[in-house]
Amino acid sequence: MDTQQLTQGLRQAFFTENHRIVFWYDPEQSFVSELEQLDLADVHVLNMQGKSTFGIKLKLELEDAKGKYLLYFPSAEPDANDDWLLDIKLYSRSFYADKVSLIFNDLGLQQQSLREHLATRERFLSNKSRLVSLKRLIQPSDTEQALDLAMIAVVLGANASDIMALLCTMALMVVNDDLGLEHNPPVIDDLYKFGLMPALLQALRDEVGYPASVEEINGEKSFSFGHFLIRLLATGFCESVGDIPDWASAIAIPSANARATSRALLSRWRDSSRYYKAYDEISSWVAEALHIGQKIGEIPLETLANVATFEAIERQIIVDLCKAIPESDPRDLGLFSKIISERLDNYWASRHKDDEIRRKYRLLYSALSAAIDLFNLRQQHAAGFHFASTEAIYKAYESELYRFDRAYRHYFAASQRAHVEVLKKLDEAVEQCYAYWYLDQLGRSWGDKVEAEQRLEHWKIAGVPSQQNFFDHWVQPQFVKNRSKRLVVIISDAFRYEAAVELRDRINEKRYSEANLASQLGVLPSYTTLGMASLLPHKTLEYREGAVDTVFADGQSTAGTVQRDKILAQHNGMAVTADQVKAWSRDEGREALKDQQLIYVYHNVIDDRSDSGGPSESDTFHHVEVAIEELTELTRKVLMHFNTSTVLITADHGFLFQQSKLEVADRTTLAEKPENAIKSKKRYVIGHTLPAAKDVWQGSTKQTAGTASDTQFWIPKGANRFHFVGGARFVHGGAMPQEIVVPVLTVNQLRGEKAEKRTKRKVGVISPKSVLKMVTNIQRFDLIQTESVSEQVLPITVAVAIFEGEQPISSEEVVTFDCSTDSMSERMKQVRLSLLGSDFDRKKDYFLIIRDKDLHTELERYRVTIDLAFTDDFF
Repeated sequence: MDTQQLTQGLRQAFFTENHRIVFWYDPEQSFVSELEQLDLADVHVLNMQGKSTFGIKLKLELEDAKGKYLLYFPSAEPDANDDWLLDIKLYSRSFYADKVSLIFNDLGLQQQSLREHLATRERFLSNKSRLVSLKRLIQPSDTEQALDLAMIAVVLGANASDIMALLCTMALMVVNDDLGLEHNPPVIDDLYKFGLMPALLQALRDEVGYPASVEEINGEKSFSFGHFLIRLLATGFCESVGDIPDWASAIAIPSANARATSRALLSRWRDSSRYYKAYDEISSWVAEALHIGQKIGEIPLETLANVATFEAIERQIIVDLCKAIPESDPRDLGLFSKIISERLDNYWASRHKDDEIRRKYRLLYSALSAAIDLFNLRQQHAAGFHFASTEAIYKAYESELYRFDRAYRHYFAASQRAHVEVLKKLDEAVEQCYAYWYLDQLGRSWGDKVEAEQRLEHWKIAGVPSQQNFFDHWVQPQFVKNRSKRLVVIISDAFRYEAAVELRDRINEKRYSEANLASQLGVLPSYTTLGMASLLPHKTLEYREGAVDTVFADGQSTAGTVQRDKILAQHNGMAVTADQVKAWSRDEGREALKDQQLIYVYHNVIDDRSDSGGPSESDTFHHVEVAIEELTELTRKVLMHFNTSTVLITADHGFLFQQSKLEVADRTTLAEKPENAIKSKKRYVIGHTLPAAKDVWQGSTKQTAGTASDTQFWIPKGANRFHFVGGARFVHGGAMPQEIVVPVLTVNQLRGEKAEKRTKRKVGVISPKSVLKMVTNIQRFDLIQTESVSEQVLPITVAVAIFEGEQPISSEEVVTFDCSTDSMSERMKQVRLSLLGSDFDRKKDYFLIIRDKDLHTELERYRVTIDLAFTDDFF
């Protein structure tokens, strides 16, 4: 052993551990010659050969009570009864120069008894790189068990030595090598080689309750990591369902401590960004080995909703919900919504993990939530729609009935993207509810009132502006108070009212702007040519003989952006396409608009991509989502970049769409289209003169759009289509509320105090008790949302766990608080926490900590006393 090693070990004793006196016994007198070579500045090195121990005692205690001394004895250590320096040894340090002792010193360990233990680990300690890694993982006060676990971590390449890190690291090895449950990772052989396997098995017994056999501990029987994983996950499953089924009685770890620890350990494993994908793979292996899919079919939905162990559980919950939703009453539908909310906070659908599995389940739950909304609405209107007038139905559509269309759109947008067999039956039930109940009931009720009131002869709704008056009613008043104001009008083709509600909500999520939604009564027929013309400034609108399908505003053609730009130029304005605006930089946009007060922006996504009769028609609801996203961004860009404080968003018309192909009963059976028609489409026929016809509504644009020309049209009743132009699913042109309740969004930019008032914050979450106590390994805690969710107060998703210092000692539970009512009972939720282990001190301070899951910031903490009086009872 060289002098440098001796010096390093001694310097650690004097200067790192700060001992004043160090004793060194060397009965073989192997290091006498090295004493003078030691580089120990400020340390008195005394060779005690022949020196008086009594004399040195006086020197150390009376003459120099502060100096540092190395007392080298070229002899064996005396018995305690004969040792004059025993009292000094009690507050000093002994130094040993054998190989194990030097390693002991190098590791900075304090318990001298560990020297003997290190001697049994000589094979592990023979490698310098392992020693370097071990040093990073240990503490001076470590015990034999802690030291062995640190060695195990080094062998595994784990970044920590707790049981969670060790198990997850081995699990990742198994998955990376695709070993399945039948084969151990090769590193298990290394643990046996270094004599560390008994320590791992003892840790599994102590912390997880794994009943390792004596043969396994002694190495007489090989430990099966796959078998352990089966037992661990089966135990977690049983704990979550609150029972041990017969098939699991020989597998689940029996003690209550073990079940709580298993649940907490699995929770932390699933929450780990590094190891959760290994959990996905291993849980699928275990599920297959246990045939778990065959064992959960009879477990009630409410019980399964508590389980996160296997992906098969998620699939079963979705299957059960698909079956139950269409025929359930409002109370059960409310329960299903609660289950979905909890599952979205749970593992397999967590929005905090963005991978294919999680996205798939979020999509499925999005579809199920929309189906629940749809069937809830049907329950509320089980007797159909019975309103006193067209005005009442129009107002009802504005305030509530549009929700049918939105729920239907949300359902099929998600269902189509998910594209899974499990939704097929629910697809049919949703289609039956919407296309063959809602549209039929609404069409019949609306049609009866339209006919009874002869509404097509005076196409007006009290209190509702008409679309042909858009410029006078909505645009011109914007300039009354501020003549230099700039106004941008965005017209999105076929953007219907229910989508505008969603657009309003998205815009209002931002504090820089505020959107308010109203509507106007669309012109008839509700199609692009007439709708676009009616939105322009004009005194007269008209169709002309020989001009085919063109509408003239004050004698000028309104066909296309170029012609509309000419009309707007007379009002200090211009017409541009949305694609042009999207392409502008800030400076290009400001330059283009610098002399303009009124800008019409023409946006065309829904109609352009859906009204083709081809395959893209099926993606209509996706096109609506694209339109909402584009309009949100377009509005933000105009307000923030182009010196504009107000934007109006409207449409030329809405649309009807159903996912299923139309039946014969959905078509108006006219033999053929009239010869003198200007234009014939699925929902309208328009011509200068049209013959009388049965089973259609016939009217004149003079009454329904204020045209100077008495141009006539046919539209089918209700939601029907004309038979002679096919049965396409995306249509417009008729008089259903979805087509003629045209949205008008007024979006104003907010600055200063107004913007500050719209500053959003998340709701608070607190415990109703300031001091908490835990008397069982698994316990529920109440948490309360401090206020209701509103436009300014946003929902929050929190993570809750119990900590000792910075270390979590329980499962982590994730829950979202999004209640919008003032009911305290509805704003209270429970979290169920499981302790990791059982060695807790009731006199210690533990804390229940509530964190914002998205921001990883602490919100609240509460002192928890853990007093586990009984630890072996089952549940």
